[in-house]
Amino acid sequence: MKTHLHSIPNNLPLPLSSFIGREREITEVKRLLTNARLVTLTGAGGCGKTRLALQVAMEVVDAFADGTWWVELAALSDPMLVSQAVLKALDLSEHPDCTPLESLVDYFQSKHALLVLDNCEHLIDACAQLVTGLLQACQHLTILATGREAMNIDGEFVWIVPSLQVPSSNDQSPLFDLETYDAIRLFIERATSVQSDFKLTKQNAISVVQICQRVDGIPLAIELAAACVKVLSVQQIAERLDDAMRLLSAGKRTAPPRHQTLRATMDWSYELLNELEKKLFRQLSVFAGGFTLAAAQAVCVSDRIDGDDVLELLTHLIGKSLVLKQEQSDEAHNTESRYHMLEPIRDYAREKLAQTGDSKQLRDRHLDFFWR
Repeated sequence: MKTHLHSIPNNLPLPLSSFIGREREITEVKRLLTNARLVTLTGAGGCGKTRLALQVAMEVVDAFADGTWWVELAALSDPMLVSQAVLKALDLSEHPDCTPLESLVDYFQSKHALLVLDNCEHLIDACAQLVTGLLQACQHLTILATGREAMNIDGEFVWIVPSLQVPSSNDQSPLFDLETYDAIRLFIERATSVQSDFKLTKQNAISVVQICQRVDGIPLAIELAAACVKVLSVQQIAERLDDAMRLLSAGKRTAPPRHQTLRATMDWSYELLNELEKKLFRQLSVFAGGFTLAAAQAVCVSDRIDGDDVLELLTHLIGKSLVLKQEQSDEAHNTESRYHMLEPIRDYAREKLAQTGDSKQLRDRHLDFFWR
């Protein structure tokens, strides 16, 4: 049992890099943990769910007198072993006369503790069952989970982790003000770690902003782009981001495999989809500036997907953090939902669409819809 943070028992891993920004997000998640017993952080791959959860757990460790426990699930492939993974994190042995869940209930039942389950998406059903059983039996236990989709169980509060804030395209801020944006600060910090004399200058500021905008403020993509400064200038990096999947492939050797390249991160999410979800995901890449449900239902149809299927499948893709929903009001004050993909996700989906040979057919239907 490690007790490296204060005197409260915990097994939180010590971060090896600095945590940049996210003050508002930290405050909000900490507030939620005081009011909800299950908080799930969701969001696109690479958006920083794990790092945010760890930072929050480190800051609230004193609030849980009986311990804060971190359970990493990414490497686990068998859903039957989720409970055992928690037991292992707690340094508890399985009891021959009890199920793993019963052993965990016995441990947590009288304890005021925080349990963090990281990367639940590929084991979502097993995690949901475990969390339900624990929360029903252990009234002083709080659970913070991360995953690319919610568990969808009673009592869960879902909080979507946003991308880092980036300057707008017409932002003419001086260098000092640009460095107040979390995305810019992260790029500078990570670039400096691989090239010690790197600085934000008047000459490279526009390119740094373009890089952060092009990857939609996704922290993992920013870090991978920053790692390229040991080989390319920031201007060259910005110019090559049209092929982001190829360029952003210089992750840390010790990072989880799904975070070593941008493509690996996208592959992880893509492979969790069923075939119809994959098909719609690919088709939606035809929309460059976002889309409405009506547009998706008109364009993304096939012999296997009709208009009604589009709504159901779109709901799944939103739930799995591959499509984002935003509300926009028209001049008549009627509200119509619009949807979009973060640009690196759309790039990946468009690449997958090209591999199927369906791109031209989709573009033709897209043109027909908007030409009417």
